[in-house]
Amino acid sequence: MTFEIYKQKKWARILSHVGFWLFILAFFTFIFGIRKGEGYLKIFHILLGTLPVDIGFTYLILYFLIPKFLLRRKYLYFFLLLFISFSVVVVIEWTINFYVMYPWVYEDWPKWKSSMHYLSGDAFGLYLSIGFVVLLASAIKLVKQWFESQQSKADLEIQNRRSELALLRSQVNPHFLFNTLNNIDALIRKDPDKASDSVLKLSGIMRYFIYEANTEKVPLQKEVDYLESFIELQRLRYKNTSFISYTRSGETEGIMIAPMLFVPFVENAFKHGTRRSLIPGISISLAITPGKVRLEVWNYFEGNGNGNNHIGPGIGLVNVEKRLQLLYPDRHNLEIVKKDDRFIISLEIQTE
Repeated sequence: MTFEIYKQKKWARILSHVGFWLFILAFFTFIFGIRKGEGYLKIFHILLGTLPVDIGFTYLILYFLIPKFLLRRKYLYFFLLLFISFSVVVVIEWTINFYVMYPWVYEDWPKWKSSMHYLSGDAFGLYLSIGFVVLLASAIKLVKQWFESQQSKADLEIQNRRSELALLRSQVNPHFLFNTLNNIDALIRKDPDKASDSVLKLSGIMRYFIYEANTEKVPLQKEVDYLESFIELQRLRYKNTSFISYTRSGETEGIMIAPMLFVPFVENAFKHGTRRSLIPGISISLAITPGKVRLEVWNYFEGNGNGNNHIGPGIGLVNVEKRLQLLYPDRHNLEIVKKDDRFIISLEIQTE
């Protein structure tokens, strides 16, 4: 998105919000003016006095209570906080009207202020107007989010179809297969048991991405098994197995995740990693905690490290980021940095 397009969208958003609140002012000025048979200007002044409170309350619901509680199905917290905040807003607006706006707008206020209380007709009118504003704004917000969600699903389906072949090519690249087969061939005479184990790992990798990874989500344990088999086969390339450091912590049971998200980052480290004399030269850590999975991969690089702008052949870093944005919107954090002579990738995914 260019800066000009961003500015246009920003101003369109601001104008739509201003238009909404102008409509609310005009609507209730007309409704209360007819009901009370009073001058519309007086009603307008009173509504204008409490408008900031209405705006604050509405945005509290739209941008905090709904996304943090309602959309996450925490209904008890949502309705409890909604009731508390509504009660506070009613007290604030009633206080503003009773002590500021009514005395300023109505000259005969002292004559009839004793008839005003929290259960009077004006009070109920205030409650209904606040509720109407919140319901209308919430309906607009939720309908907009529904349309955006439908569009995101359509984009995800298109993106998955376009990237499926590229993703498989990224994993089944001939260089990896040929190297692995050559290493296994060398092991057959030296260590038949290890060669057999490597064949099983390679078979498991092939079976996983051909038959088991063609679904929206897979058990995290399967994705971890795939990742670990890939790492073990890569170890065959190195005389010093300590060159690769791999650690895993946490339990995978009951966790589902989109397939093929971790290996492209790990494969990138093996493809571009250098300095084999340093131990470790490649570090991979996977940490699983309740509701989160975090992968960190780093490797040394030489020169300016521009070769790291691509993750595996056939699929760029942009495609991986796009897939994460579609699969885990607002539920992932990807950091890619070059620090000194190391290339570091940190990926955190919220699984709940």
